[in-house]
Amino acid sequence: MRRQVIRNVSEWRALRTEWDGLLAGSRGNQLFLTWEWLNSWLSVHPEVDELLVVCVRDDQGRLAGVAPCYKADYRLFGVVPYRALRLIGDVDSGAEYQMWVVRSDDEDVVCGEIARELRALRSEWDFLWMPNVGTWSGAQAAAVRALAGRQLAVRTRPQDFSSIPLPSDFDSYLARMKPDHRRQMRSKTRRILEKPGVTVRKVTTREELGPALQALYRLHGKRWRSVGIDGVFDRNPRERAFYERFVPEALARGWLAMFVLYDGAEPKAVQIGYAYNGVFLQLQDGFDPDCPNVGNALRVWVVQHCIESGLAEYDFLGGHSEHKRRWQAVERAGEDLICLGRSVRGFILRAGIWPTGRYLRPVTGTALPVHHVSRLAEES
Repeated sequence: MRRQVIRNVSEWRALRTEWDGLLAGSRGNQLFLTWEWLNSWLSVHPEVDELLVVCVRDDQGRLAGVAPCYKADYRLFGVVPYRALRLIGDVDSGAEYQMWVVRSDDEDVVCGEIARELRALRSEWDFLWMPNVGTWSGAQAAAVRALAGRQLAVRTRPQDFSSIPLPSDFDSYLARMKPDHRRQMRSKTRRILEKPGVTVRKVTTREELGPALQALYRLHGKRWRSVGIDGVFDRNPRERAFYERFVPEALARGWLAMFVLYDGAEPKAVQIGYAYNGVFLQLQDGFDPDCPNVGNALRVWVVQHCIESGLAEYDFLGGHSEHKRRWQAVERAGEDLICLGRSVRGFILRAGIWPTGRYLRPVTGTALPVHHVSRLAEES
């Protein structure tokens, strides 16, 4: 095995031709680790100019694993400087489930080489931060073993995720619900979807995309302002810029699953997600708070569409709530992962400090890694 460290964007982009094959052969094959996701994120974050991407190649020169990291400056109590390694595309985007991308047939060996290189470079970083990791694929286990095997302290804490396992037909899905909820959902949904002039359309062309995104931004903001909170697209222009860059790429690749409910010509609800590896990933939605239950009606339509399209899951991503349970979502366990370098600064963090803003915050540039649940617009 041979190790290589990439430190600038031009070298990073030289990996393009090999990336899809590596990701497809990994257990962590997720939309949030696709080339399009990571490269789109770098394109809208020009301030991220220090990469530390660890690559491992096998004896034939084939790419066997990548830890796609960048450097970020933090301050403890606003004073003590810290150097963090984070994963490309991790914030200002809606990303979840990110991890190293490693060929599944050589996980322990390749992760061991990545950890060896990170340890050799430990003078350049104080902690490695990977939040919102999905553990059910097992993709993170080899990385944790490898880091611990190189005497790098690893701490984890639980995070919950939520997903609806989809049956083969919509009637079977409805049969899972409690009778009262099923009746209410059917009556309220029928009242909206069968109203004259109401239609639901899936975005399939570039011409439809711009107006649909504008409707998403407007309705998402209106919904949150109705409860006294700024929506993510209003308070975080970086996330909006990422959508403008990535969503056309997703449409071109056939991943985009974006739906708009119209009353006549007026959008009243929008839901955006991505269909990837047989799973619908629900990223954001927006609805008009002046039209009760319109967001729920659109979700019913989308769930039925997912089932009829043969998808296996409707993934709410981060957080598990009563709202999601009523939609028959089940809880899945994940974790936040932090690896601490062998330095005095790293030793201080072993006391239980996490880089989530209370004590340890990024200095400039990218935002704090916020759990996806805070960005979901839910209706009762």
